[in-house]
Amino acid sequence: MPSKKPSITEVVLRDGQQSLIATRMITADMLPVLKKLDSVGYSSLEVWGGATYDCCLRFLNEDPWNRLRIFNQNLNKTKMQMLLRGKNLVGYKQFDDSVISMFIENASKEGISIFRIFDSLNDVNNIQLCIKNVNKHNKNSQGTICYTTSPVHNEKYWLKLAKNIEDIGAKSLAIKDMAGLLRPSTCYELVTKLKKNLTIPIHLHTHSTTGLSDATNFKAYEAGIDNIDTSISSFSNLYAHTATESFISMIYESNKNPYKMELLTEIADYFKKIRSKYKKYEGSMRGVDVDMLINQVPGGMLSILEKQLSDINKSHKLKDIINEIPRIRADVGYVPLVTPSSQIIGAQALLNVLDGERYKNLNKEFIDLVCGYYGKIPGKVSTELKKIIDKKKYMEDKPNDSKYFKNKFKEFCKKHSLPNLYKDQCHLLNYILFKKEAKDYYLSSDKNSTNEIIGLQEGFGLYIND
Repeated sequence: MPSKKPSITEVVLRDGQQSLIATRMITADMLPVLKKLDSVGYSSLEVWGGATYDCCLRFLNEDPWNRLRIFNQNLNKTKMQMLLRGKNLVGYKQFDDSVISMFIENASKEGISIFRIFDSLNDVNNIQLCIKNVNKHNKNSQGTICYTTSPVHNEKYWLKLAKNIEDIGAKSLAIKDMAGLLRPSTCYELVTKLKKNLTIPIHLHTHSTTGLSDATNFKAYEAGIDNIDTSISSFSNLYAHTATESFISMIYESNKNPYKMELLTEIADYFKKIRSKYKKYEGSMRGVDVDMLINQVPGGMLSILEKQLSDINKSHKLKDIINEIPRIRADVGYVPLVTPSSQIIGAQALLNVLDGERYKNLNKEFIDLVCGYYGKIPGKVSTELKKIIDKKKYMEDKPNDSKYFKNKFKEFCKKHSLPNLYKDQCHLLNYILFKKEAKDYYLSSDKNSTNEIIGLQEGFGLYIND
């Protein structure tokens, strides 16, 4: 066994709840337990990014920047971490360099210390600028490989990609196994060789969907991994991750355990009670799904897809869509299924199944993906699909720099007699990243302000002042 134990990142506030309850947990339900999470001994807490930014505005009527400020006020011992989609930031399309710079600068100011930066196609050109900007603010730029399996993805591919990520300036590397595809023995070999080839720390993030995560995490530990992602037991397994308490118990004897297990028990009990409030957002999965080793649908994508189908009374189509996804993936050169490629392919699979005919109708984003506007596709696009794609439907070249958006946001604020929100870069970023949702939020009469949420602290002294 390696002499050094891996550090642990707790993901319940971001990916744990994103995978199990479709990212619907409100900030007020996180606030009471933040001080306890801060005292466990984690290397970091994943608190932001991914779908949380989107869902704050779209579903929860919250400002995601307010949420981040609340985290920053209550987490004083543990580093805050976020998930960043490369040039897509926390959105679903690529943004101008000026927007990327503005976003990273403000996220850094509001307390993010570790930026896990990935690209859905593993195109390093799409993460290089983010890494440069994160380094500029002296934060941890964590470059990421999105793990998948296909005829074009092999050990040589991963080792070369990882080295490229280190060479463009990443301060650490993450293996992001979003669908639980990384088998234990493969993980051991990959981590062992990465440790020999790289000088930067290596982190592992895997999901429980296929039932492999516990063994995979343990083999990563045996291979000398530097950090493992886990989620508190009451928000673990199924579409989510290995339970925090379980993994700690795997690698430590009880008398040598540096983590506060009694505190973890209290945290698990708290989230167990909270989870029951969000029952309607839970997926139907029970146990594990070994079919995902073939279909490769990520946990977060599954839970959200189930909810979307339920909303349109098409739940009976879920299996057909899951079967269609890998067929489309093969047609488009075996792209990894992670945001935004997972949503793009999932949406096209839905169209194919509901139409009863493959590629009868095409999403604009799907056309852009095939045409290379999201980055370099790892494999080859099928000849048949190339013939179907209308080459004239390229991504439109619209103004997308921060100055253009600021002028538009200023017009919106003046039209609706709003305060000078456009002068605040965080409000401006909400507008740039999710214009419709931001407009709805700013015109809402019952939106949560920072002061309203912080005021809730008075009712939770037991947790805040421990």
